[in-house]
Amino acid sequence: MAASATTRPASDSLGVVVEGLDLRGGVDDTLAASLRELFTQEYLLVFRDQDLSDADHLAVMEALGPVAWEGLPEKRAIGFVSNVRPDGTLGTSAASFHIDFGFFPEPYHAISLYGVEIPPRGTQTHFVNAVAAAAALPAELAARLDGVQARQAVDVTSPAGQAGVRVREGRLDETYPHMLRPVLWPHRVTGEEILGVWEQHTDALYAGDVEMDADESTALIEELYAFLYAPRFRYVHEWQEGDLVIWDNHAVQHGRPEVGDREARTLRRVCVGPEQDLSLFAGRRVT
Repeated sequence: MAASATTRPASDSLGVVVEGLDLRGGVDDTLAASLRELFTQEYLLVFRDQDLSDADHLAVMEALGPVAWEGLPEKRAIGFVSNVRPDGTLGTSAASFHIDFGFFPEPYHAISLYGVEIPPRGTQTHFVNAVAAAAALPAELAARLDGVQARQAVDVTSPAGQAGVRVREGRLDETYPHMLRPVLWPHRVTGEEILGVWEQHTDALYAGDVEMDADESTALIEELYAFLYAPRFRYVHEWQEGDLVIWDNHAVQHGRPEVGDREARTLRRVCVGPEQDLSLFAGRRVT
């Protein structure tokens, strides 16, 4: 990383703000290696006051791995989270905590958003450090999770949309896209355990391969939510134009309050990792 660059904590719980680094004009091999190392250590990076073209943004993310093309009907490397662009996703709604495409076998590895148009009154994205939460689990609660798997499922027709908490809406049947993985989910690079339950998609727990009693499963999921979403594991990003935020889509969950449609909000989005099957979202403004 450039000699002039410094870092400071983004919050007590998650991430760093990288200062003194201009990301315009491409990323050389030395900077790319430094960014990968820092990203692996911190799981969330914030760069303020950047003036990034589409090409600049892509170059930064390509330093972290292969960019995932997304979008319907035509896939593209760059997308937008916007309440005003016709090609924008999410629109005006709130989003409960989740990782993107956690109901598929290998979700995106990294997600980035860049502040293009920010409402004068401000706007937020909320992040949760699921690695820190797993490490801090009380011994008794961690012991209860030994061998337990979480089921992540999605219903794109749900009236609650992206704001829903799946376990409170009811378990989905096997015809819906879903995935089982350990509640204490090893990180793909570091091996650190991730507390792998999230509001938007988790609908059941399994003891090994056997589904737990519904009431017991729901109670344990809610207990985990109460622990995971405590303020000590959260970082709230207050957006400014020119902000670039990059986070690990496995280790870090994200969500947001309702945006509304009175003021324009547009964030440019580039993701890293395997491309996903987006066919189930055809005709819907969701991610």
